[in-house]
Amino acid sequence: MQAWPVNFCAHPKIDRPYFLSVPSVISSKPGERVREKSFGFPKKPLKIAVVQMNAGIDAERNLARMGDMIARLGKCDLIALPEVFALRGSDADYRAHAATMNGPLVRRLALIARARRSWILAGSVIEKCGDKCFNTCLLLDRAGVLRAKYRKIHLFEAHLDNGQSVRENDIYSAGCRPVLADVEGWKCGLSICFDLRFPELFRHYSARGAHLLFVPANFTQATGKDHWETLLRARAIENQAFVVAPDQCGTNPKTGIASYGNSMVVGPWGEIIARAGMKERVLAATLDPGVLRRIRARIPVLQMRRFDLA
Repeated sequence: MQAWPVNFCAHPKIDRPYFLSVPSVISSKPGERVREKSFGFPKKPLKIAVVQMNAGIDAERNLARMGDMIARLGKCDLIALPEVFALRGSDADYRAHAATMNGPLVRRLALIARARRSWILAGSVIEKCGDKCFNTCLLLDRAGVLRAKYRKIHLFEAHLDNGQSVRENDIYSAGCRPVLADVEGWKCGLSICFDLRFPELFRHYSARGAHLLFVPANFTQATGKDHWETLLRARAIENQAFVVAPDQCGTNPKTGIASYGNSMVVGPWGEIIARAGMKERVLAATLDPGVLRRIRARIPVLQMRRFDLA
């Protein structure tokens, strides 16, 4: 796998792939159907564990709890953690705990990956880069090697009924590139939480052969009860891909904002394969590439896309 460029944000466009080349397409006239290049399918199932956490402001306590939950897992290929799994608090807390990618948190994750011989999707860490902070998703392989990082492109903003406004751009800088990574033959599109509301990011991934879409989140209860399941199932159905979405639960002790929980694994037909409730829990699921093959053969919508309308 390639390493990322040193100047990660040199080209702030989201229409450029990160690890994979743009698919070749065939189109002789405007309006004609555009057929994607065939990317094939993974050769083996992927056994995953999805960790739903109720993180607070004590990072060491959060990580110890995460370690206990992981220690009880059976053998799996990949462990998926939620957004801000190591610490959930105020903007000041995030700034205080922001760290570089060679810091103790990433080293700790690498040790877990090596000990478990599992890939780890670290939902998001607060990355310090110069004078900027990013909300960054990391992917480590079984040897603990950092294989991909994705900086959240769409930063959350909401204006609540009580007059309170929440803006992630008060603390974070936005990322500028989508990241499509390979996990043992599974092409995986990375995203974080609020990205879920922007289908063009996921269409970018599906056009480049994505089989699996990761959506680690800290989705609020207020919006989650109406939108979370609908959006996850929509992203799965329209892209005929698996969606794995580890979420936070409980209440942020500093802001008082409740998270929705209900972490999910959704299949390419939109079926819910596994779902957590409102408490800490670990979900287990096995993703079968044969299901992808059958669904995409049944209704070949990915081959019928009109890229000239984009």
